Amino acid sequence: MKRILYATDVHGSERCFMKLLNGGKLYKAHAIILGGDITGKMIIPIVQSQDGSYYTQFLGQDWNIETQEQLAELERSIVNSGFYPYRTSQTEFEGLVTDRSRMDELFKRLILERLRSWLRLAKERLQDTDIKLYVTGGNDDHPFIHPVLEEDGFVVNPEDRVVNIDEYHEMISLGYANITPWKCPRDIPEEDLTDKIDALANQVRDMSNCVFNFHVPPIDSEIDAAPMLDTTTYPPKVIASGGSPVMIGAGSGAVRRAIETYQPLLGLHGHIHESRGFFKIGRTLCINPGSEYGEGILRAVIVNLEKDKVKGYQFVSG
Repeated sequence: MKRILYATDVHGSERCFMKLLNGGKLYKAHAIILGGDITGKMIIPIVQSQDGSYYTQFLGQDWNIETQEQLAELERSIVNSGFYPYRTSQTEFEGLVTDRSRMDELFKRLILERLRSWLRLAKERLQDTDIKLYVTGGNDDHPFIHPVLEEDGFVVNPEDRVVNIDEYHEMISLGYANITPWKCPRDIPEEDLTDKIDALANQVRDMSNCVFNFHVPPIDSEIDAAPMLDTTTYPPKVIASGGSPVMIGAGSGAVRRAIETYQPLLGLHGHIHESRGFFKIGRTLCINPGSEYGEGILRAVIVNLEKDKVKGYQFVSG
């Protein structure tokens, strides 16, 4: 039996990443798979005043920080929520606001610094175990993370290739998604997604024991239900009816057609945070563990695989 611990959409939350590493040992997993959208969404500038105090805005609240203890506590909260705290002067902050290229370079540096620290921590925690760690990006992650994932060689980046997770089970992985209203770095047209999936599927030896680690879920599968958005404005606004959001299937038609055609053993998905659950397409079990990274809560699923079948699965959180 092969036991997988799968999670996705941690979006830079250090608390969630550490829980995932600890969960590998806790749940006696043979493999940990982190399936995309691993980096955070924005910088939180913490600006130093002339009197030495700091101020910032975080989670819709103004913060005035007077002591180093308060500053350290706030930075921990920002890191665990998935954002990037950055101490700066008023002059530098004004320069960053007016120079998008400088802000982008800073954002890239902070993303890669945290990712490298995570990979070092993963090696420290797992190198004396038999647990294999697979980490790939999602549509929200910039392609520049992939060389970093492969720098040390300890973590496996399974993106866009076939990997053997044991003697029976192969896995193919894609972090791309169909076009979203959010203009993410790796949103692509459905026809391009189809081409990428087919190119990978054609390399699989035994599709009946294959795992599709595709960040975006299949469309109209109940694990892709998301609020309908008004895209005439940016950022898009949720469309409501009777005081409740109108829900639609926001997954990928290309992914659904691929699962219907190839009928792999298992589909591991994320992308739609609020659609935790499972769905069968023919013989294929598709799972989305959901995400609550902003609260520091890890949503994950344990999957037990045997040759030719999913022996069982269990959603976990904490």
